[in-house]
Amino acid sequence: MNEVFWLRPHEALGEVQALTLIVHGTTETLVPFESSSEAVVRLNAPCELVPVEGAQQGFAVHDDPDKDPKSQEYQASVIQTVSQWLGADAS
Repeated sequence: MNEVFWLRPHEALGEVQALTLIVHGTTETLVPFESSSEAVVRLNAPCELVPVEGAQQGFAVHDDPDKDPKSQEYQASVIQTVSQWLGADAS
């Protein structure tokens, strides 16, 4: 886990050349949504940012992430979004 503190993603984003999908919860507290918004501008590759309105870390609701129906809705939406994005890129 200590290695994560050595990462400097904003310095490396300009080197990314692959098509990129970023899916980020808008109420995320560990890594703020704004960090993904800023990353999109720094990438030199086509990028799509998909906000998950109201979702936090793990696309969950804060109080009961495993059982809350809203968490399950967020997670299903993310799975569908990523699946569709991968399918569109597979051609």
